[in-house]
Order: sequence, then C-alpha cells, then structure tokens
Amino acid sequence: MKRLLIADDHRLFADGLRFLFQYTADYTVIDTVPAGADVLPALGQQPVDLLLLDVSLPDLSGPVVARAVRHHWPALPILAVSMDTEAETVRSMLQAGANGYCPKTADQADLMRALDAVGRGETYLDPSLRVACLQPPVARAGAQPGPVLTPREQEVADLLLQGLSNTAIAGLTCTSPRTVETHRKNLYAKLGVHNVVELATRLLLRA
Repeated sequence: MKRLLIADDHRLFADGLRFLFQYTADYTVIDTVPAGADVLPALGQQPVDLLLLDVSLPDLSGPVVARAVRHHWPALPILAVSMDTEAETVRSMLQAGANGYCPKTADQADLMRALDAVGRGETYLDPSLRVACLQPPVARAGAQPGPVLTPREQEVADLLLQGLSNTAIAGLTCTSPRTVETHRKNLYAKLGVHNVVELATRLLLRA
C-alpha cells in the first residue's frame, strides 16, 4: 500500500480524498498539510511514496514547493492537482518537477489513473488538458527553439491530441492510415516521445 501526503489548503477537498482512500487497497493517506511550508517537514518525519500537491497554496506556489521537494527527494513522485487548467500553469508545474497534472474536476477513476501512472514513474497529463497543446505557447526570451514540425506533422499532432485514431485522421486529411502512421513516427522521433501523453507534455514544455 502506497503512502500519500496531501498538501492542500481546502479542508473539504483534503478530507474528501482521505475518506476516498479509506476504501482503496492501494493507497493510504498518512498526513494532510495546508501550506507549502509544511510539506518538507512532513516528508522528513515519515516515509512517503507519493505527494499530492495543490498548485495554489496560501503561502508558497506549487512550482516553488515542487522544486524544493525535487531537490531533497529527487525520486518522489509528485502529482499536481488544481482547478487551474491554463497551459502556462501546467507547464510551470511540469518544469518544476511534477510528474503529472490532474484537474480537481476529474472523477475518481481519472485520479486513480493519475496516481497509478506517476507511481510507476510515468508522466501523466489529464486528457482534458491536452487541448491546451493545440494553442501554440508564447515563446520566452532566451528559450531554445524545439524541433521544427512540418505543417502536416503539426496537423497530425493536433488531431492525435484530440484522441483520434490513425484511420480517423486519414479520413480528415485525405491520406492513408499508413501515411498517418509515418507522420506519427516522424513526429515522435523528432520530439523524443513514445505516446500521446508524452507528446502532449513535450508540446507544453516547448515554450
């Protein structure tokens, strides 16, 4: 059974999660803390297998807490949770060291999938957040340009992020499924990813 630490200042949400995990065989909540400054002391007091971290804590921002945790516990899985689904917020949490991002509007099944994924060392991005990748991020000063995608590769990427299959994409782009698969492979190779979740995360981090 994996031990969870929940950092969230919304008491009803934190208590609701504690109640939820009482009825699961895979997770148990060992503590809840309401502020970012409480996270490191709580982690130092007891073994923790996974941190559930609210992005908007009253004293410290989620990225600040995530970076501090990652500095002291490099291998600890961090799942960010928030009502904020803006692409820049998601990007900042992933850049700070979070392994995944799940909106607080997600249902129980999605939350469990997110926990399982980050617990296995995978990157998790809720499907509802992938549409953020369809909007090109604003480049920051000094940012290194990423691989240049062809217009067709960008089109295929956009459609993949909408959850469409190769066959469906072929119909929309007037090509064959084999051609779409070739574009997908080239796209994955350019960006160094292996699946749609990694593709979404990579595109979010390109800015």
